[in-house]
Amino acid sequence: MDKKISIIIPCKEIDSNTKKCIEECLKLDYKDFEIIVLPDKTEEKSKNKKIKIIITGKVTPAAKRNIGMKESKGSFFAFIDSDAYPKKDWLKNAMKYFEDDKIGIVGGPNLTPPEGNFAEHISGYVLDNYLACGRACIRYKEAENRFTHELPSCNYIAKKESSSKYDSSFLTAEDSEFCFTCTRKGYKILYAGNVIVYHHRRKTFIEHLKQMFIYARDIAWMTKKIFTPWYFYYSILSFFTINFFTFFFLSFFISIVRNIFLIFFCFYFIILFITSWHKNIGISLIVTIMTMLTHFSYGIGFLYGLFKRKPQ
Repeated sequence: MDKKISIIIPCKEIDSNTKKCIEECLKLDYKDFEIIVLPDKTEEKSKNKKIKIIITGKVTPAAKRNIGMKESKGSFFAFIDSDAYPKKDWLKNAMKYFEDDKIGIVGGPNLTPPEGNFAEHISGYVLDNYLACGRACIRYKEAENRFTHELPSCNYIAKKESSSKYDSSFLTAEDSEFCFTCTRKGYKILYAGNVIVYHHRRKTFIEHLKQMFIYARDIAWMTKKIFTPWYFYYSILSFFTINFFTFFFLSFFISIVRNIFLIFFCFYFIILFITSWHKNIGISLIVTIMTMLTHFSYGIGFLYGLFKRKPQ
C-alpha cells in the first residue's frame, strides 16, 4: 500500500524543533507524502514541493489540524507534534496495518528523544509507568500491538473517511474525542509498537505538572460534553486525590486515622518506588516523587474541569 499521506504539523512558530521534525519527515522511507506546516505566523518559505506552509494566526492546535486536513491532498492524515520527529520507517510500518479495512487509526509510542534534558527523561520514566498513567503508559514505550480506545495526536495516522473535525475549543484532549468518533463510525484503533516517533517532554518538572493538570482538566470537559464509560476510568485519580488529602487532614486530629494513613502512605510510596526503579536510587527517588505529584496534579486538574465550566 503506497497511498498519498498528508503529514500535518501544527506549531506556534517554525523553530528548531519544527525544523528537526520537517527534516526527519523528509527522510521517511515512503514515497507519496506531503508535509503541511501550520505556524501562527512566519517568514519562512520552502522550495521543496513536498512542503506546504500555511499561516493560521493564533489558534489552537486542534484548529490548525482542521485547516491542515482541509488543505490536504492525501487520503490519509499523519498527525505529529512540532516538538516530535519520526523514525524513518514511521509511515511504511503504519500503512501495512491499513490492509485491514476495519482499522481507521494506527499509532504507536512517542518516546523520549535521546537528546532530551534530565527533566524530560524523568518525565518519560514517569509516563511509561503503569501506576502513573494506567493503560496509557504504552504510549510512552515500545509494547506489543493491541487495539485501544484512543491514542494521542502526536503520533497517529488516520484514514480520511474515518477522520472527523477536531473540536478547536479544546487545548488538549481533542484527540480523545477524535478517536471516540472514529470508533463510533465502526472503525478500530490500533496501537502498533513499531510506529514510532520521538517526542520532547516538558523542559522542567513544573511544566510537566502543569501539562498533567491541563490535560486532566480538558479530559473532564470532554467527558462532560460526550459521556463515555471511560469517564469513570479518567476520574480514578480525582477520587484518589480527594481521599488522600481528606485522610491526611483528619490524621492530625484522629490517632487511628493517622495510623491508617501512615500505613497506606508507606505502602503507596514503596510500591511506587519499586515500579519507578531506573539506573540508581537517586533517579528512582526523583521518579517516585514526580509520579506522586503527577497523580495529584492530574487529580486536581480533573476536579477543576469537573466543576469549572469550560470557557466558550
